[in-house]
This record gives sequence, C-alpha cells and structure tokens, in this order.
Amino acid sequence: MNEKIIVSMTSYPKRITNVGKAIYFLLTKQTVKPDEIHLWLSTEEFPNREKSLPVDLQEMLSIPKITLHWLDKNIYVHKRHEYFKIANDTDLVFFIDDDIRYDDRLIETVIETHKKFPDCIVCYNRYPSHKYENKKIIYGHSIITESPIVNVTRWCGQSMIPAKLYPKECLKEEYQKIRDKVDPISDECWFQPWVVFYDIPLIHLGFCWGENLDPNIKKEDGIVGWSHQIEANGLEKRDNWLAAVLDAIPKLKEKYVKLFDYEKVQ
Repeated sequence: MNEKIIVSMTSYPKRITNVGKAIYFLLTKQTVKPDEIHLWLSTEEFPNREKSLPVDLQEMLSIPKITLHWLDKNIYVHKRHEYFKIANDTDLVFFIDDDIRYDDRLIETVIETHKKFPDCIVCYNRYPSHKYENKKIIYGHSIITESPIVNVTRWCGQSMIPAKLYPKECLKEEYQKIRDKVDPISDECWFQPWVVFYDIPLIHLGFCWGENLDPNIKKEDGIVGWSHQIEANGLEKRDNWLAAVLDAIPKLKEKYVKLFDYEKVQ
C-alpha cells in the first residue's frame, strides 16, 4: 500500500508568523516525517501573496515537500479540507494547527494507530461525547478511546483523516454553497454532521493540545475563543452554526435527532 503522509494546514494574518516555525518542527523534529505539506491561504487576507508572508516562511517554500495553494475566497478553517479535492484514496491527511508545536512522536503514534485500525479517523486528543440540550452543545468529560467507536465521541479538528474515508459528498458545490452561507468559519460544526451521517469510526488518543509556538498568541484569543461567544439567543456561536447546518440539510438533522435527541428540551 503506497500511503503518503500529508499535512494540510491553513493560517491567517494574526498567526502567519508561526507557520514557518510549525513547518520547521514538522520537518526536523517529528520521528516520522510528512511526505508532503500543503499550506492553504487566501488572497483576501494576503493580497500580495508570497510578498505578504514572513521571510522565514518564504524561504521554506523552496523545499520540494511544501506546496502553497492560493484561494481567492477566504473560507477560514475550511481551507484545509480543500486537499481532499485532489487527494488520492491512499493519502493519510493530518490536520495540523499553525500555532502549535506537537509532541515529536505525534505522527509516528498516529501511524501506528492507523496500522491497527485502518478504517477510522484518528483524533490526536481526547474529546467529549455527543450530548445536546435542545440546540446547545454540552461539553462533558473528554474521552480517550482504546479502539474505534461510531457516533459516541465528537470529531476533533486535530486529527488524521484517511482520504478513503472522507465523505466526498460534502465537497459538492451545492453543499459548499450551503456551508459558506450558514457556517463559513467552523469546520467542526460543518464536518461533524457528515462524520455522523456516514457512521465514520473515530479513535481518540491522549495527546494534549500541544505547546504554543508564541505564548503571546493563544488559542482562546483566536477563532476557538470567538466561537464560544454568546449570541442574542443565549447560545454560543458554534451552537448556532451547527443548528444552521442541520436545518439546511435535513438528512443530517434527521440523524442527529434519531441518535442524540437533538433539539429535545430537557
């Protein structure tokens, strides 16, 4: 089996200074190295393209393993999913954050897990189970799993997705238009329902979130923290994004209602 280890990552102006460091650690410190690194950026955020980027990152772009992709439209975290439009089914696609130095054995451990369980998504971190009160996402105890399970734990964005398992339906233009309208920012709220709909198994490892590359740039100050802000209806932004996705695609909502009593008033 000719499996390639692919890293797909994105960034934005506030965190672009970290990307060169993040790639450096992947290429020099991981005990198993990626075969390719794909960086997805938007010309809306970087109008001068490569000239907009830090010098250390510009220099790294000459490394053959690294490919920079420019998108005209800023689709936020969804950019990293663009790789699946060009992926081979044998690719093992690692979503890597732009602000973190991961444990040096991350890729090695994920690959070892994949060899044992080749038909599941490997999430690097523990994560909570599916639990909802009406439309509110309940964040309970995070779980580490010893073997893959289906529609119990929630998908974590820090994960390795075998390309053969990726639900290609969600890449269709008709669904991409829905995504950009109702959930333009959070890939977790968009991709999660497709994982549920297709009963894709997940396994959760015990890695932590990693070490901040810049202690002055914290996750809670970025999209992660912003997505937890309370809106006028009393729900967090991410609650409303998920609800909007499910309302827009009835078959996804039907599965959530059936499995998780979604929208049930406690």
